Amino acid sequence: MKKLALLICILLLAGCESKRPATAKLSLNIARNPSTIYAGSSATIRGEDSRMHPEIVEFKIGDDPILRVPSLTPPHALITKQLADGFLDQGMTFTTASEARILLNIKELLVTVTKPKMLYQADAKSRITLQITNGSATLTKKYDRETSKESATRPKIPTLENMLNNQLKDIIEQILEDEDIRSAILSK
Repeated sequence: MKKLALLICILLLAGCESKRPATAKLSLNIARNPSTIYAGSSATIRGEDSRMHPEIVEFKIGDDPILRVPSLTPPHALITKQLADGFLDQGMTFTTASEARILLNIKELLVTVTKPKMLYQADAKSRITLQITNGSATLTKKYDRETSKESATRPKIPTLENMLNNQLKDIIEQILEDEDIRSAILSK
């Protein structure tokens, strides 16, 4: 009888465990800015992900095993598509025969959740490098963003996704407005 009661208690407690997220979803909504900045210009664009781990969220809480949550869509594919859409809105066309080559490389993209004391700490970091090669000229730009939030409760995945989404949106908008990048792509 004691074994049966113990088994029932274990099953009840196991059912109370919080659901662990299977994936996180990045979704970038970049403001459209139609213009003719790149009218008549073409380029190729490619994205790479050089991070050690493909996950975008990591929970490191106490003695619990580290929980890593991957992105539903590969981040480099999503960011490259949003960037390409922004360039298309500005009049650029994409062709493999173009001399202008745009390479986007994700160096870091991660929200780490810890609980050093009483509060949960969420630290989001994004590091992206953009390289433009046009003929013999090369331009490299680095974009670093960091955001931190504290909360009394364990942060939910949508909150953590939003931290990264805001950083990535800011980076893409900065790239699309950068005069150095425009000059590098338009130079012949």
